[in-house]
Amino acid sequence: MSKVQRIFLGLGFIGYLLFLVFYMFFQLRGSAGVSMTLVEYIQSHSNLVPFKTIENYITALEKGTMDTWTAVKNLLGNVLVFIPMGIFLPSLFRKLRRLSPFLLAFVLIILLAEVMQLLTQRGSFDIDDFILNVLGAWLGFKLWKTTLVQKWIGRGSYE
Repeated sequence: MSKVQRIFLGLGFIGYLLFLVFYMFFQLRGSAGVSMTLVEYIQSHSNLVPFKTIENYITALEKGTMDTWTAVKNLLGNVLVFIPMGIFLPSLFRKLRRLSPFLLAFVLIILLAEVMQLLTQRGSFDIDDFILNVLGAWLGFKLWKTTLVQKWIGRGSYE
C-alpha cells in the first residue's frame, strides 16, 4: 500500500470513528432527560440475556406491533455499522490480519464502548447488540480478505 493510500485509509478510519462516537453517544435516546442514579440506569438499560432483544423484535414484527423499518434499522443496523471496522482494522494494523487477534481486539473495543454508554448514561448495554456488532465486524473481516478489497486498498495479498 502506498503512503498516499495509507493516509486516505487512515483519514477514512478517523471519519468512521467520529461517526461511531456520534452514533453511539450523541444521537437522541428515548430516556433523555429522565433523572436516575447510575445503578438505576444500568439496571433499566442492560440486557444480558442472549437473543432476548432479537426475539422481541421478531415477535413484534410477527404480531404487527412494530413497523418493519424499526426492526430492520435496529437489527441490521447493528450489523452493518461495524462492517467497516472489519476492513479498517486489518488494513491499518498488521497484527490484526488474522481472525483471532482481530476478534479479540474488536471484542475489547466494543465491550469498552458498551460499558462507556452505560457509565455516561448515553445508551444501553445489550448483549444482542454486542452479538450483532461482532457479526458485522466479522463479516467486514471476511470481506477484507477478498481479492476485490485487497486490490481496492492496494495490497497484493493479505498475508
